[in-house]
Amino acid sequence: MSGMKARTTMKDIARAAGVSSVTVHKAIYSKKGVSSETRDKILRLAEAMDYSVNAAASSLKRGALHIAVVLQSVSNPVNYFFRSMWAGIDKVERALLDYRVRLTRFECGDDWESQENILAGIAERKDIDGVVIQCWDETRLNGTINRLYDLGVPVVTANSDAVGSKRIACVSGPNERIGRLAAELLRGFLPDGGKIVMMGGRPGVEIHNAHRRGFRAFMEETGYSFPIVEVAGDGDPGRVRKDFSRALNGIGSGGVYAITSRDTLLACREIQERGLADRVRLVGSDVFRELVPFFEQGVLRATVWKNQQAQAERAVLALYRYLTGRQAEWEPIGIGVVLRNNLEDFLQG
Repeated sequence: MSGMKARTTMKDIARAAGVSSVTVHKAIYSKKGVSSETRDKILRLAEAMDYSVNAAASSLKRGALHIAVVLQSVSNPVNYFFRSMWAGIDKVERALLDYRVRLTRFECGDDWESQENILAGIAERKDIDGVVIQCWDETRLNGTINRLYDLGVPVVTANSDAVGSKRIACVSGPNERIGRLAAELLRGFLPDGGKIVMMGGRPGVEIHNAHRRGFRAFMEETGYSFPIVEVAGDGDPGRVRKDFSRALNGIGSGGVYAITSRDTLLACREIQERGLADRVRLVGSDVFRELVPFFEQGVLRATVWKNQQAQAERAVLALYRYLTGRQAEWEPIGIGVVLRNNLEDFLQG
């Protein structure tokens, strides 16, 4: 599992220097009340401990940065995936407190039209320096994203991309590999084969398309000869459940791959209610506490963890680096296989 290195804080430097955090703050920000000897000692320690002295100092000169974050609202209780993304936004906001970065949250619906309206409103403002957004369609937001870039407001996409747009970076998981990993898990759970139902997310969302491609590619490469039936998911719950239930008819012994967190929970409930847990192996997506009882009851065999909290954090950091004149780099996003016995290691609240 990949993770960001813990950032050195002023408290860490104060502890090493044997002074107070207030003294460290004064030294780093060139304030009065600190001797030159103490200031030099603190600055040497800060450099040795990899504290971003230059970034902190330059933040005083350039003024505050204002970053807009556009993600789906979590007021809807089924938005399990975005709970973790918002947790990542909260975490990175705390990490950037010393650098005069302000985040404004724009909660959108689960459609690209609501996102386009928000982006259009941002384009009319003069006080936003950059935008982080998870895109609900891979191309339909491109025009507005390009307009923002031309206005000097760069955009970083998180989790799902705006393919072919002028966005400066995309921070996402290895999405085709996620699909391949899910396929490998399901093949292992089905040694004798059987029909597979793939709840395929939304056709217009780039990462969902990549998951499907990876899943099918692995199955083809390994010679899986049983039918793979695809059901469009992550939409109206009534419609998705009806289509999924119909696809399960006559499945006998088989498997299910649910691409999204919402579809994973829906599949868990349908398989449990129909008494199919002994015959249908389910591999889902993401990790959240509502899945715990289904792991415990053997309804859900495994999920692929996409580390969405880190995706949100690193998207903001990539934008911050770009806005402060550095390359918009980030660490690769790690993924993980979650089974019943390591579930607690991945739960984030």
